[in-house]
Amino acid sequence: MHPDPQLLIPNELPFDELGVVDAVPINMEAHPPNESPVYRNKMHPQSLVANLHPDLDTHHRLFENSVKLFKDRPCFGSRPIDYTTGKSAGHYESLTYKEVNIRKQNLGSGILHVLNNNPFVDTNLSSHQKILSHQLKYRSYDFHDDNISFVLSIFSANRMEWLLTDLACSSYSITNTALYDTLGENVAKHILESTESPIIICSKDKIKMLLKLKQANATSLQNVIAIVSMDPLTDQDNGMVTLGEDLRIAVHDMYQVELLGSINTQNELPPLPQTVYTISFTSGTTGSNPKGAKITQANIASAMSYLATEIPQIKDGRALIYLPLTHIYERGTSAFALTTGYYLGFPRTITANSERGDAFSNLIEDCKIFKPHYFSIVPRLLTKLESVVKSYIAQETDSINAQLINKIIQYKTSRQSVRDAAKGENHLIDNYPGYTYLKKMLGFDNLIWTQTASAPINPATLIYLKASLSIGVSQLYGLTEVTGAFTKGHPYECIPGSCGSTGVSCEVKLVSREEMGYTVDEHKGELLIRGPGVFPGYFKNDEETSKVLDSNLGWFSSGDIARIDPNNGRIYIIDRVKNFFKLAQGEYISPEKIENIYLLKNPIIQQLYIHGDSIRHWLVGIVGISHELGIKFLNDECGYNRADMSVAEIFQELNKVENKAIFLKKINQNVSSSINGLEKLHNIHIELNPLTLDRNVVTPTFKIKRGVASKFFASIFNRLYDLERSLVEHSKL
Repeated sequence: MHPDPQLLIPNELPFDELGVVDAVPINMEAHPPNESPVYRNKMHPQSLVANLHPDLDTHHRLFENSVKLFKDRPCFGSRPIDYTTGKSAGHYESLTYKEVNIRKQNLGSGILHVLNNNPFVDTNLSSHQKILSHQLKYRSYDFHDDNISFVLSIFSANRMEWLLTDLACSSYSITNTALYDTLGENVAKHILESTESPIIICSKDKIKMLLKLKQANATSLQNVIAIVSMDPLTDQDNGMVTLGEDLRIAVHDMYQVELLGSINTQNELPPLPQTVYTISFTSGTTGSNPKGAKITQANIASAMSYLATEIPQIKDGRALIYLPLTHIYERGTSAFALTTGYYLGFPRTITANSERGDAFSNLIEDCKIFKPHYFSIVPRLLTKLESVVKSYIAQETDSINAQLINKIIQYKTSRQSVRDAAKGENHLIDNYPGYTYLKKMLGFDNLIWTQTASAPINPATLIYLKASLSIGVSQLYGLTEVTGAFTKGHPYECIPGSCGSTGVSCEVKLVSREEMGYTVDEHKGELLIRGPGVFPGYFKNDEETSKVLDSNLGWFSSGDIARIDPNNGRIYIIDRVKNFFKLAQGEYISPEKIENIYLLKNPIIQQLYIHGDSIRHWLVGIVGISHELGIKFLNDECGYNRADMSVAEIFQELNKVENKAIFLKKINQNVSSSINGLEKLHNIHIELNPLTLDRNVVTPTFKIKRGVASKFFASIFNRLYDLERSLVEHSKL
């Protein structure tokens, strides 16, 4: 008999008391010469930890445990929406853990009911046969040979109903997948065709697009027989429902499905650890169709357990679920939050008649209402936060107040750099109204820390935000194939830049990549990962699985080049294995490494994409800077004396050859000690925000799609190379 799992939930500890847990090598005397030692977390070097408790080995069981522990606590919160006007209320309404559990059971029962009683079931289709046999065979499903249940697809932006569906799938052993809202119809069609999904639960605005695909006889939707709207259907939607019936698709809304489930209750069908929890399609950086990573119940339970050892509980803690749930990163952190009793708030719901606004403004609006204690974010929005804070201080009409705020920030910066976990606290300055207002204007009144992953971030940005907003900022590292994050830097790391050390659930090592100039003798190489969070393979793609997963030893090849500090095991991601190319001189160039250095050394640069190829002798780049910094550069460095230029005018002036030459000289000087001559930029094109999802040149996690980006910016590169040519040809750098 195992001890009560409730005793295993971590205590409510502040970050200072959690300390900084590093990693240690475990096989110093016995490892191949081209490999580093294996590193494990110092907290538990004798073995890897798969679960908080032996009985808590699935997503379903962990949530069940939370319902017992926290049944009366608020669980999910959302802003009520007026569907007529599209406006969201200025407050959050919540469901308790007990109420979410009831709705989850009703939804799971309802899903099985509407599928089993669907007039459009075709027994000639294997996915439909799985519907009819699900209750008899659910315990036989596992990850081997793609032996999974029928697949339910979720298609929506973040909202309460998204995670409610996810919980229902787990409790009834239904494998799910997520359709991307940002990558267009072709990716959605690819996922639906690969999974043969018979049911889609989505926001109402997606239904017309799906029915249009069905009308076009898309093979991707030949298995779909049910669509469930997260939004209520009204009389005005009768035409859409009728069209669905004509196309052999039953269209319901979630209220109807839950009501049917409450009337036709079915016992839960709890999954086993080897059951496939989800097929998470990686966004990919090559422009090809994404690969579907099979993530098991054991994988997600391991990820949840790991995060519970790293992130403290907060009394009455609130987490804003902001990053896309289509990615395993936010799904993992959301699942962790449920494991430890957090109140999860969701962004405002956007309907067809809502004012959309920009992502940053929407985030701040939700924060001001929900007032979270933590949330996950991406680097580009952290950079935006830094810009907003600096702009506010610069525009402060009381110059004495602005000077005092800057002095407080300088003091905190110096104190926080003394040691890990130092916050630079001082009661008098922490309560200075001008300084505390910085948090209030962003809705960060209660924010203790935020965490970021997916792309490089300038350490100077982290330093400034920690000092100006009195918050911690952690960098995490992970991949879809290892079920999200498995490292987490300390939120008050004195010298930001690392992703922390490996957690208790994984071990890591480096392998030399000499063709790229990285060897384990210098503590650099490709990062390999092994542990209970590592996926069993890609769905219907054994060839790609064999490229990255050692079936005998279990090591996953990340494709990332890392440096591991031998003193503490902290991991620094410095390059990508596939992201290198040859210049005309025959020399290899690693663009991501160079981009990271330029971003690190030049705070004026907020986005950077470096390009070169085998018929060119030097590099060019696409640079993104902010409106404010663009004006400042022209005025301070180029002799302008204007503050009233439009955005279009600013970037027209910045792209004049004479001004770009000044810009290049400045940024190249800042990196001269860190790169060699072949790695410096010779010409650039400058825009406000060149690397966007709309252009399809980055993934939803803002990794550059280099193949796609090179085609998108081809005409610009031709101009830089053939018309303007090198602007630093005679530089002595």
